[in-house]
Amino acid sequence: MKKIFFIATFSLLLFGCNMNPSKEARIQKLETKIQETMDQVNKLEDKVQTLEVENEQLKTRVLELEKR
Repeated sequence: MKKIFFIATFSLLLFGCNMNPSKEARIQKLETKIQETMDQVNKLEDKVQTLEVENEQLKTRVLELEKR
């Protein structure tokens, strides 16, 4: 009976210890994906700002051409 209890306890501890690294790996994977997403968002924001500046420049050119 003691051997069965010891084996069961050891098995639970062994499986319990193996669960944490997989959780840790999933958390790290999610953090990496979040960082990649944030980088993509920042790139898109930069592109939008660039397009807004170019759009303003084009609007002023159109206004200048209309005045002529």
